Amino acid sequence: SMGGMIALKLATRHPDRIRSLVLGGMGWLRQGSVLQAFWARTPGHANGRFPTACAHSLGDLAVSESEVKAVRMPVSILVGDHDPVRRLYVDPLKQVRPDWPVMLIEGAGHLNCVVNPQFREGIKKSLDSATVVRP
Repeated sequence: SMGGMIALKLATRHPDRIRSLVLGGMGWLRQGSVLQAFWARTPGHANGRFPTACAHSLGDLAVSESEVKAVRMPVSILVGDHDPVRRLYVDPLKQVRPDWPVMLIEGAGHLNCVVNPQFREGIKKSLDSATVVRP
């Protein structure tokens, strides 16, 4: 999911460096949203498993609606059907980019999604079908 935030930010900042994008377990961290503010103030963990600096920096990965709409490469989204990220980050993205297909991984939550064979198949399918779209 953090990788998805990074990937979408990279796609908006450097579209010339990316041919296609698969957002796994993530959607859109909207700039100016409550979720962006949440990440800016979340405490993280002192034990180092999720350092505070890392948690706080996630808010910097937010992108605007106009940036999302400007993405011209093929994008697909893979998310567990039981993943809370789906409601928080994927559903809002579907409103802005209904042309980006969403594959629901059956029986998967947030962390166990990536070990599901359907997840790997979805990535392969997305990469195999990706074509470069020019503006």
